[in-house]
Amino acid sequence: MSAMRYQLLGHHETPVRVRFGEVDPYGYLWHGHALAHCETARADLARRFGLAAGDMLDTGMILPMVEAVCLWKNSAYDDEALRVQCSLLRPSLPAPFLVFVYRTVRESNGQEVFRGRTRQLFMHRDGRLLTRLPDEIRQRLGTLWDYLHGCPVWDDGEQLVQSLTRLGDYDVRRSD
Repeated sequence: MSAMRYQLLGHHETPVRVRFGEVDPYGYLWHGHALAHCETARADLARRFGLAAGDMLDTGMILPMVEAVCLWKNSAYDDEALRVQCSLLRPSLPAPFLVFVYRTVRESNGQEVFRGRTRQLFMHRDGRLLTRLPDEIRQRLGTLWDYLHGCPVWDDGEQLVQSLTRLGDYDVRRSD
């Protein structure tokens, strides 16, 4: 069985600031909060296109998180300004899940702090897997992907995604 093919589009940026309560006793951003920053960016992007958690609940769907992959590259510190860059991979075939890719960088110099990937399943509110997306949701996703197509693209996007995947999981092509 071959890997699912995906198109990597541009990324949306969301500013975040490390709060005092998010640092560990060593003064570094605690690892669990890096994922919370990804959630902030994902929600910011989804909200713009009617795909936020509340919007999904209104349509009778939920999107539980089933996978998270994280790599820390550098530490972040109290009160440091960061930018979370978030992209939604576009599958070549309809799929019952969404795959988001993240990169967090320092606002001051662009140095990478964190990278991650999450996968969420489309499910009916009662817990059954949704195998075909409603037209309205497919249209919203199309509008989101159109938006990302016009956003800045990671120069090393394919390598970024491959660094977050198990061998053979994803076949990602950059969109030019």
